[in-house]
Amino acid sequence: MKLVDQICYGNFKASGRLPSPKGVALAILNLLQRDDFNVGDLVRLVQSDPAIALELLKFSNTANFGHRTPVVSLPKAVTILGTRQVGVIVSALSILRSHRSGDCPQFDYEKFWSRALAAAISAQALASYAHINADENFTAGLLCSLGELALASVFPERYGEIISESDDGHNRVKLEQEAFGCDHRELSATLVLEWGAPLKLATAIYNCEAPDESDIQDGTRTHGLTLCLHIALAAADICVAGDDGARKAMLPNLYAKAARLEISEGEMNSTMDGIIVNWKEWGKQLKIQTREVVSFA
Repeated sequence: MKLVDQICYGNFKASGRLPSPKGVALAILNLLQRDDFNVGDLVRLVQSDPAIALELLKFSNTANFGHRTPVVSLPKAVTILGTRQVGVIVSALSILRSHRSGDCPQFDYEKFWSRALAAAISAQALASYAHINADENFTAGLLCSLGELALASVFPERYGEIISESDDGHNRVKLEQEAFGCDHRELSATLVLEWGAPLKLATAIYNCEAPDESDIQDGTRTHGLTLCLHIALAAADICVAGDDGARKAMLPNLYAKAARLEISEGEMNSTMDGIIVNWKEWGKQLKIQTREVVSFA
C-alpha cells in the first residue's frame, strides 16, 4: 500500500478544502486520540448530535445481525461497533453532510454518494462469503472511493479536466499521478488511516480496484476484504447505471469477479436483489438518490 507523501498531504490539508470531519464528529475523533478517554465521554458527545446518534444506532443494529433484540441504547451501540469503528462511521457521516455538492462540475456528487452507499451495502452483503465482519465491510465500502471526492474538492478545475480526459480507471490514476503527485487510491487510504481506521481496512481500500496488482497474501482477512470491495464496486456500478440494458451488459464482469469468492451466478443474482432493497431503504434514510432496478432473479 502506498500512502500520500507527507509534504504533499500537508499541502492538501493546508488548502482547507480536504474532506474532513467537523463539529461533533471532529470532537469525537480528537477524544478517541487521547489515551485517557472513556466510553462515557464518547457517548455524551454522540448524544449531543441527535442525527449522529440515530445513525450509529442504525449501524449497530445492522452489525448486531442474528440477535432479535434491537439495540436502543447508545452505550450498547458503541460496545457493538467498537470505539474505533464509531470514529470512522461518524467521520463518514460528517463528510456526507458537508459534501453533497461542490465546485467541480464534471464530478457527479449525487452519483458519487449513491455509488458509495451501494458499495457499502454490497460489501456488507458479501462479507459472509469471505468470512469477515459485515459492519467493517460496510464502512470500507462507503469510504473506498473517498480520494475521488478529495481531489474534486481540493483541485476542482484540474480534476474536472482529468475526468473529461480519462476513459478508464487506470488512465485516470496515471493522469492523477502526473497532475498531483498522488492518486485517489492513496488519498482514500491516507484519509481513513488518519480517521483511525485499522491498517487492514486502509490496505484493502487502496488495493480494491486492482487486487491482482497487490502483494496481499491469499487467504488472509485483508485479502478477503479486498475481494469483497472489488466485487462491491462492480455491483455498485450496476446499481447506478442509467438503464437496465446497461446493467445487463455489465453482468458478465460482475459474475467473473464474484466467482473469485466462489459465488455462483444464481447466488449473486439473489444477493443483488437484497442489495437493491437495502440500497433504496438506506437511500431514503440518508437522503441519497437511488434508482429503480428490475429484479435480478
